[in-house]
Amino acid sequence: MAALRCQAVDYVPMAFHFWHSPPRHPNTTWTNERERLEFYQRREWDARVEIGTPVSPLPEVQVEVRYGTLDAQPVLHQLWHTPAGTLEERLRVTDDWPSGDRNANSPVGFYDDFRPSRYIEFPLKSASDLATLPFLFPVDNALDIDRMTSAHRKAKALAEEFRVPLLGYYSAGMDWLIWLYPPEETILRARSDPAMVHSLLDQINAAYRKRLEVLLELGLDAVSRRGWYESADLWSPRDFREFARGPLVEDIRVTHAADCVFIYLMDSGFVPLLGELGALDFDCLFGADPAIRPVDLRQVRTALPGKSLWGGISATLHLGRGTPAETERAVEQAFDSCGRLGFVLGPLEGIRHNWPWDNILACERAWRRLRKV
Repeated sequence: MAALRCQAVDYVPMAFHFWHSPPRHPNTTWTNERERLEFYQRREWDARVEIGTPVSPLPEVQVEVRYGTLDAQPVLHQLWHTPAGTLEERLRVTDDWPSGDRNANSPVGFYDDFRPSRYIEFPLKSASDLATLPFLFPVDNALDIDRMTSAHRKAKALAEEFRVPLLGYYSAGMDWLIWLYPPEETILRARSDPAMVHSLLDQINAAYRKRLEVLLELGLDAVSRRGWYESADLWSPRDFREFARGPLVEDIRVTHAADCVFIYLMDSGFVPLLGELGALDFDCLFGADPAIRPVDLRQVRTALPGKSLWGGISATLHLGRGTPAETERAVEQAFDSCGRLGFVLGPLEGIRHNWPWDNILACERAWRRLRKV
């Protein structure tokens, strides 16, 4: 927490996580959160406990799930029946679709990275569909609050036992535009019908802010907010100002009022937005991959004075595809570029099942050698 607040530390933390969906990395032998924290503790890795912010449809929403074919390819056809109308969508079911999502008896939720490139028919087609949003993304949902309260109780106990931070993680903002539409479609709609896009985001942001406020009242050390798809990989600085900045300002204000750290996630496409990011009052930028599109991390540090940086290395290119020697060199470059004040070493992306363990050990080895302040 001191590192995230740009305060003095005795060593630079190293904090990363493993991809949670199967197949998991063979070295992730734990079966529950306690065992994971014990594993991290044995290796002296810096850990955190995270709690999510579910936004679930109200009980009166009924989802009708059908499977068919189009040009001999499986197609998922879902109808979301709400008191304000029905949304209809169709998606191509490809071989790499997560197997758990292909159960014909279970609906596929909107929160899914596999949606955008597989849309045949997207759900929100016109302004008349917006009436369904209070039922699909309700601000108040007692079931969600009960789930969060129960999860928080368990998470807080573990965080206190292992003396690690408790983080609340949530996914408001423009990321939802990329889940609810194909990317090209959502960018065109932001240009042609910004009022509809604002209305959509207003409802979703309000729902997540309510859950954020509940978690902050229950007690957190930090808030971690997704910004994967708010970057200049997709949007211009003008778009960021119009659709992302206002909600972020309010979420940061609410978080700081609770004396919590605000962490903003953005892995790539951040350089054109450094001016916008520097004007926001968040505490830590989590991500900043230096290798996907080569980035000088010194430039990031200069553009974000007073903000900590959590990252420094590329998950995919250093840990996933590099050699141990290349990984060690990447860690050395990260320390050289980022310094030791307000720096946490570790990529934003989770470590995948097929990434070489030798690269993880090389990262750990270089970190142990360089971490002391």
